[in-house]
Amino acid sequence: MDFTECMKDALAKYPFRKPVGELIRHNENVTYKVIEEASGETYLLRLHKPIASSMAGVQNSIKAVQSELDFLMAWSAHSALPVQTPVPNRQGSLVTTVDCQHEEVACSILRWIDGEIVSKQDFNNEESARTLGILIADLHRFSQRYKPESDMVRQSYGMEWTNSLLTKMRDGHERGILTAEEFRSIELTLFMIMDRMNGWEKKQDSWGFIHADLNYSNLISSSKGISFIDFGLSGHGYYAMDVAMGALLVPGAYRDALLSGYTSLHGKSIDHIQLEAFMFLAIMGYYAFVLDQPDKHSWIRSHITGHIEHFCKPMLNHDRVFNTI
Repeated sequence: MDFTECMKDALAKYPFRKPVGELIRHNENVTYKVIEEASGETYLLRLHKPIASSMAGVQNSIKAVQSELDFLMAWSAHSALPVQTPVPNRQGSLVTTVDCQHEEVACSILRWIDGEIVSKQDFNNEESARTLGILIADLHRFSQRYKPESDMVRQSYGMEWTNSLLTKMRDGHERGILTAEEFRSIELTLFMIMDRMNGWEKKQDSWGFIHADLNYSNLISSSKGISFIDFGLSGHGYYAMDVAMGALLVPGAYRDALLSGYTSLHGKSIDHIQLEAFMFLAIMGYYAFVLDQPDKHSWIRSHITGHIEHFCKPMLNHDRVFNTI
């Protein structure tokens, strides 16, 4: 699907001189790299329209995009590292709407961060793992202090979201993407996690605004350090979820260093059982995300068995997997 006209309509609502947009990808949003030829400045344009209707959620609404951008504005004033700072349109608003293929679509523009996407090799020692833990803790500590000017409308990553993963995985089984045995292992593991989640309190030091999508492609390394980008799936959730996602980016031997860095700043230790639960939920979240993308089904088939053998079965047997998965 061609969104060129939508992109041009959106850019026309900003005070750019001779902007040129280049499509990056269409996934949870349609994203363009925009270069203003007159100044040479670079920006990121997001059309908040997912590639599949099943990916749509509260995060695509105008109020939710506004909440995300308000947080980024506040975060940019706090962080010593580069932040994808929102850019206001001609009317001074952070959220723009365009009529895109007979649908009103929210749009936003962020400043581009120059740097390189990180990889597993960037966290292949204790120091770098500890630094990542400190960066996550700094985000959470700011989240605890952040006071939005209006109600914050974002997705919530609690019981309802966890149950939605079970529904999507069941749909994957019914469509023949997952075998009955594979789905049963996933189902039992999710049941166990949801039972434990009933006992997790939502306190100020454990629940707040989280990134919720920490992966290699959302970490940019520059001369100033590592910046978190793409807060498109951010929302309300357990801080342990971000820490667990960070742990998945670090080799098992250095995950304790990540936790050490995190607790040195945040102060609260996180139970390994809770971390393992969110590591599993993060992986299932990605499976649920790609189930509606036929070109990803071969990837699912090649990875699902390993995750069941090395994650589901040990967890159901009450074995620890934090440093081994």
